[in-house]
Amino acid sequence: MMNDPILIIGAGAAGLMAAYELSGAGLPVVVIEAMDRPGGRIHTIHGEGFSTPVEGGAEFVHGSLPITLGLLKAAGIPYSVVKGNMRRVRKGQWIEEDLFSGDWDELLLRMEELKEDMPIENFLQTWFADERYALLRDSIRGFAEGYDLVDVRRASTLALYHEWQEEGQAEFRLDGGYDKLVEYLIEQCLTRGCVIRYGAPVVEIQWRTGRVEVSCASGHRFTGVRLITTVSLGVLQIGPGLTGALQFTPEIPAYRQAVREMGFGEVIKVLMEFREPFWSEKGDSLGFILSDETVPTWWTQSSSGSHLLTAWVPARAMHDFRVLDDRTKLEACIRSLSGIFGVEMSLLRSLLVAFKVCDWTQIPYVRGGYSYETVGSETARARMRQPVDDTLYFAGEALYEGTSLATVEAALHSGREVGQLIIKARP
Repeated sequence: MMNDPILIIGAGAAGLMAAYELSGAGLPVVVIEAMDRPGGRIHTIHGEGFSTPVEGGAEFVHGSLPITLGLLKAAGIPYSVVKGNMRRVRKGQWIEEDLFSGDWDELLLRMEELKEDMPIENFLQTWFADERYALLRDSIRGFAEGYDLVDVRRASTLALYHEWQEEGQAEFRLDGGYDKLVEYLIEQCLTRGCVIRYGAPVVEIQWRTGRVEVSCASGHRFTGVRLITTVSLGVLQIGPGLTGALQFTPEIPAYRQAVREMGFGEVIKVLMEFREPFWSEKGDSLGFILSDETVPTWWTQSSSGSHLLTAWVPARAMHDFRVLDDRTKLEACIRSLSGIFGVEMSLLRSLLVAFKVCDWTQIPYVRGGYSYETVGSETARARMRQPVDDTLYFAGEALYEGTSLATVEAALHSGREVGQLIIKARP
């Protein structure tokens, strides 16, 4: 029994970090990954018409984050500061004030004074219903949906307040791609004796105290003494019978209920490379754009000299966009850019080098973007952070408690925390 491994479902940031910690303590580890690659929502794309590696998933290091930057230092992975301002565009007109000016200070003051949490939509309708706040309401909804991926009818006002207080910190991109961090963790885990199995979607977890058997759609079975489940909240929220669903035998109803009470945002990411940066006419400081176009949210990589534009299609715009075929999706993006920048669509088509749509909601083993705080989700998260009979553990960015919500850092922190918890609990 002492040589039986600890099983980890998922080779994303949380799963690999847990494996890194556990194997570093000399414990045997088997990581079971549904996809044919590691990284989960970290997915750096090489080739496919792009001149440099591009990020289909996670892209930024949001601030001076200790675990992420510590790993980058240990691995010798360079990173660069992200530069650029956030701008708003309405009906083709560029608004001079950025999102964090104007009524922003009043908004934060009202949020700080809030005694009882409520959904951000209710908060806006309560305190900022006057017509003079129409632009602020529209901008906040767009920012919350387009940046935080929230459903404004469920998202916690207090959680958004604490997060938005942190805005303005330096952000970074990994030179050459986020997958370099994944490669480093994989290398370290393998060197320490971990076993990693790809292409093995888990369908059932049979367990009793001190014993776990994991059955995969591929026919593989794995047994161990403990299990860490690091799949996304989107996977945990889906019902039985759908691809990617996990069946626990016996069931754990309190945990299922907790998962339903937490928020998980949907998103489609679009990558477009052009021969020339036509957006440079708006200045070198242009970074993040919120618009009222069909494809509303865009950002540049001006600080790196790249000719890449990234579109972010959050839930409000997603349904209409998703039903389009590939050619019509491209036309929707071209039309949106034409409306934002006042550039002829024919010119944009002629400048286009590469185009790719990354619809994370349609990936069976992810099913969305990242988590957000709902009103009352603290209780649900606390439940998920408690192991079941010292046998079933959960980890991932959705279970992190701190100021770096919905980030790779959050996933790494959660994986490390669970790994250390198991290390301390061993005989």
